[in-house]
Amino acid sequence: MNETGKPEENIWQELDRRLAKDMTYESGRILGSMCTRPHDIALEVFTHFLEKNLGDPGLFPGTAEIEKEVLKELAELFHCPTADGSLVTGGSEANLIGMRIAKKLKNKVLNPEFIVPASGHASFDKAADLLDIKLVKIPLEEDFSLAPEKVAEQVTPNTIGIVGVAGSTALGLVDPIEELGHIARENNLYFHVDAAFGGFVLPFLSDLGYEIPKWDFEVPEVNSLTADPHKMGMNVIPSGGFLFRDCSLLEELGFNIPYLAGGCFKHLQITGTRPGGVAIAFWALIKSLGREGFRNIVKNAMDLTHYLASEIEIIPRIKLATQPTMNIVGIIPEGDSLSAPDLDARLREKGWALGCFRRENLVRVVLMPHVTQEHIDEFLADLKTCL
Repeated sequence: MNETGKPEENIWQELDRRLAKDMTYESGRILGSMCTRPHDIALEVFTHFLEKNLGDPGLFPGTAEIEKEVLKELAELFHCPTADGSLVTGGSEANLIGMRIAKKLKNKVLNPEFIVPASGHASFDKAADLLDIKLVKIPLEEDFSLAPEKVAEQVTPNTIGIVGVAGSTALGLVDPIEELGHIARENNLYFHVDAAFGGFVLPFLSDLGYEIPKWDFEVPEVNSLTADPHKMGMNVIPSGGFLFRDCSLLEELGFNIPYLAGGCFKHLQITGTRPGGVAIAFWALIKSLGREGFRNIVKNAMDLTHYLASEIEIIPRIKLATQPTMNIVGIIPEGDSLSAPDLDARLREKGWALGCFRRENLVRVVLMPHVTQEHIDEFLADLKTCL
């Protein structure tokens, strides 16, 4: 740290120079991220309320009320108006919270196990490590689907919970949540759904006439759910959502922080300090866009998804991993001469940032709101050159 500070102008100049290395969403070259440039209204509102701290809601009761309003909107969107929850840093924290609850509810199981699809997010590995839980991963079928019978076969007296994914990281696929719910009910298991990506896509696909199986609290066995506003919700980063059906869990398992200046409040989230501006920004975004606005965003993304998928189907040497369920397209190289990492490396040389999945041998394109048809046409041209 220097003894004296620099002029503000110099600081901005240095930041411009150093951050010029970063990729931008506006370029359209970021095709593998599940995040996007936050909506303008979310950005503007967030910057006005940076000092709000939901870690001490007694000091900011208005902000806390707004968070509760946001959670009520989400609870209704996910078919359980009485659900409770909190805004968190993202799906990783939410998945950790869900697994912690499951372990606490089954605290007599000495060697707890959690059943997770092989498509489960890496955050489940992190949570299992932190909580000393064994993950039992279920291999996917050739079409990347999850077979419920294979889940049922892995249930043992040590099993404390099951994870279902509604919008897998690699392909945006939805597990058979109803069937998994039956397994959870029959074996008295905690059932957590990871809809970090799908949570702000699937409800609006249903509005648009897509046939979407039940995946949220509409399945009565679902105990908790995560959905990330900072993905297709277009909110500022970081903002995740964790909702749970049984509101008594907060009193039973919540952390009690007695020394807060605003008073004593219980919470289930892992972090203490939480940016209240995130909740206020998403509240403003919900009020501004309404259901129609979010539906239009999803429609535009799906129109572009179908366009890209149709083009991929006619390009030699590659194929679709599967027909898209959401705004994610998986591309698999055909033949032995080219692997997904090879293709990914060639595309990166041309400035494209995709997601590469070695186990599935595919590269992933996520059609987020910052992506346009012009971007995809440029990508297709470079893709053909790389092939």
